[in-house]
Amino acid sequence: MELQQSRTTGKTVMAVEENNEKVNLEEVADVVCFAKKYKPVALKVKPVLGTLPERFRIIRKITGNPLKDLPKLPEYPPEFSPKGRYMAERKEKLDLGHMFNFLWPEEQKLMQWVVAEQNQAFAWEDNESKKFREEYFPAIEIPMVAHIPWVERPFRIPPAIHEEVCGIIKRKIDTGVYEPSNSSYRLR
Repeated sequence: MELQQSRTTGKTVMAVEENNEKVNLEEVADVVCFAKKYKPVALKVKPVLGTLPERFRIIRKITGNPLKDLPKLPEYPPEFSPKGRYMAERKEKLDLGHMFNFLWPEEQKLMQWVVAEQNQAFAWEDNESKKFREEYFPAIEIPMVAHIPWVERPFRIPPAIHEEVCGIIKRKIDTGVYEPSNSSYRLR
């Protein structure tokens, strides 16, 4: 192989030898192009062959019928009445999303009845949110391969929204969505 400059395009083109014959650079010039290499070989991701150990397999163990206690839908739903977490203010917020006659009045009453009956299933605020039941959705452990952690600069939060972002993160920590970590990649 050798580098030469093409007469037609003026680009530097590599001549390739096949079966001890040189390929004509004029024919190859329009086809061959070169680019800067994406990343060094040392930084390339190398897949690891192997089988997944049993402890990492996701197995759902649903015992019984979780749908057996669902209430029967009424043929003619009753008028709205507050129940549990579902109060008049929350009903008004939900109605705002359906104010363009997306549902018929009877369908809207049925939706209001279902939300009122299943009010514990909805989280209207961050402190009302919970986790899925461990018996139906066990925690997932992600397998890791031993490696040297790389270092990347953390994202900067613009000063204009810094307080708002910190408030959101604190609420997520308080509700248990974010948990403490001692991973090599955690932010300090």
